Amino acid sequence: MKPSEPDLSHAELFGHLADTPFTTREAAEYLEVSMSTLRRHVASGKLNPGGTLERNKLFAAPDLKRFKKTLRQAKI
Repeated sequence: MKPSEPDLSHAELFGHLADTPFTTREAAEYLEVSMSTLRRHVASGKLNPGGTLERNKLFAAPDLKRFKKTLRQAKI
């Protein structure tokens, strides 16, 4: 970064992505689980995709955030 460039907040840099859905692979990475574990969560109804794009399920960021919190609490 050049000294003359202002420091931007996380929201300023990535705020436009807040409503962008996650693909299955991105969701698994965000949740820190394997793809097969993510698929099991979906099959069991613990996590529901918000839609599909071709063959890929899409997950809303707020849903993943809530589910990740649930996973963390289960580990405690």
